[in-house]
Amino acid sequence: MADGRIAAVLAADDRFSRPLAATARSIVSHLGPGRELDIYLCDMGITGENREKIEAAASHPAVRVHWVSSLEKEVEHLPETMRAQGITRAAYARLFIPWALPRETDKVLYLDSDLIVRRCIGELFDTPMGDFAAMGVADAASPYVSSPWGVPYWSRYGRRAGDVNFNSGVLLMNLPVWRDEDVAGAAVKYLTDGRHQFLVDQEAINAVLPGKIGTIDPRWNQQAEHFIPHFRVTLPYDERQLEELLEDPWIVHYTTPVKAWSYGCTHPFRSEWFTNLDQTPYRGWRPSRRAYLAGRARKLLDRVKDELRPLRSG
Repeated sequence: MADGRIAAVLAADDRFSRPLAATARSIVSHLGPGRELDIYLCDMGITGENREKIEAAASHPAVRVHWVSSLEKEVEHLPETMRAQGITRAAYARLFIPWALPRETDKVLYLDSDLIVRRCIGELFDTPMGDFAAMGVADAASPYVSSPWGVPYWSRYGRRAGDVNFNSGVLLMNLPVWRDEDVAGAAVKYLTDGRHQFLVDQEAINAVLPGKIGTIDPRWNQQAEHFIPHFRVTLPYDERQLEELLEDPWIVHYTTPVKAWSYGCTHPFRSEWFTNLDQTPYRGWRPSRRAYLAGRARKLLDRVKDELRPLRSG
């Protein structure tokens, strides 16, 4: 319904508190007339001080904020293979959304915390889902299950090379289907029985939901790789679609390790991220060169640890 309540979910650990606030602010700033929003914030280790700032960022007369603080234990045993690229176990929170939210919630829009919204998400939320378990946009870096970082051994499971590999950062979720088919259980099994190879939750979702994910307008998930020619040429979009996607996205998703808030970032929509941040209690914050160098050192250390982990367990 055009005047119905919207349900949206975001998840973050404390490291992503500031980006989460910017994302939340962009959502509430673009709510259309007559729309109301329940925003569920999955606390994957956020301090009390940052929770207060995030709540202030999401403050709006038509918005109700709900904290979900029950998922850290659910994800602590799942693989953390992409920490050096900025992806931690907080990403797995979306798998457990159907059980963490009120049972009467039938549909929810999951959004990563490294994005900004430029259009009322109610328009996306109202999309009919039919029997699809989820709806999303092709991953710009690996648009097909046969792409590098797609679904490993895709042909063994009867998949076709041209099957879409979806980005999990903007995902409209049909919760009754997730509950009835125990999608979370299937994804956790995939992640822990030796089949998992690459992209944490995204790989698992694409692996366990063949044919059950529908496609939405790509403007709902413009990804940083869309600006990189060698990724762009593999996408199934015509010239007009690409122009719209690059010039007027409805959601801007800063998908690469270099985020909008990274020192030296040159993303075309970087300034809009700071515009949203400056409408939160984090206003005025800007990245420093010292913090940038320290972050590079931490990422290098994380990468070394990731590479050494198989040797230690061998």
